[in-house]
Amino acid sequence: MKYLKDEEFIKKFGQKLKQVRESKGLSQEQLSLLSEVSQSQIARTELGQVNTSISHVAIYAKFLKVDPKELFDFSTVKK
Repeated sequence: MKYLKDEEFIKKFGQKLKQVRESKGLSQEQLSLLSEVSQSQIARTELGQVNTSISHVAIYAKFLKVDPKELFDFSTVKK
């Protein structure tokens, strides 16, 4: 089975995560402390460098106080 990785989707997800985090007035460090996900992992996710897990998506949504589907709404993400 071939592993498929959608680079554009991963980058858009990272941009959206950053957008939501900033709209909540949180730094990467603050989100890291709340979520217990390392700051470097959050940074790499926001930069589109890692294909984050669904578990991390749930954790981010919980501590950002948004529905997980909001993190997948790329309509406000710049192309």
